[in-house]
Amino acid sequence: MRFKILDTTTTNNFNDPDIQNKLKQLWVQNNKILTQLAEKKRVIACVYYNYISNYKGNYSVALCREDDMDFDFDTMQYNWRIYKVDTADPIGVINTWKKVWDDEEHGIIKRIYGFDYEQYNLNGNDVTIHIAIQ
Repeated sequence: MRFKILDTTTTNNFNDPDIQNKLKQLWVQNNKILTQLAEKKRVIACVYYNYISNYKGNYSVALCREDDMDFDFDTMQYNWRIYKVDTADPIGVINTWKKVWDDEEHGIIKRIYGFDYEQYNLNGNDVTIHIAIQ
């Protein structure tokens, strides 16, 4: 799968007091195109990249659309550990990221920090987090 950037911002999980607003604005500012993509049954992704160090450092996050012809990210470059998000949990995405960080801290996964992504599948109720691993 390949993704094209629609919009992007830079943030930090622990030191950016505006992180929630920045992430929300990515979705709000791109609502029209996201609706069109959903109607066309296109995959939408939130891609995390340009990591300064690891999950504790600054990084960029991009709202992306699936596009095999004109793309910024190609998932074929890495091996992936996939985490399923509990979409019934209002903070399921956040809790799943905490699980990723915990798995990394305990040596269960060895991250590459090329790029990672949240994939929002066509039915709207299936979200997975894909972590690039060694």
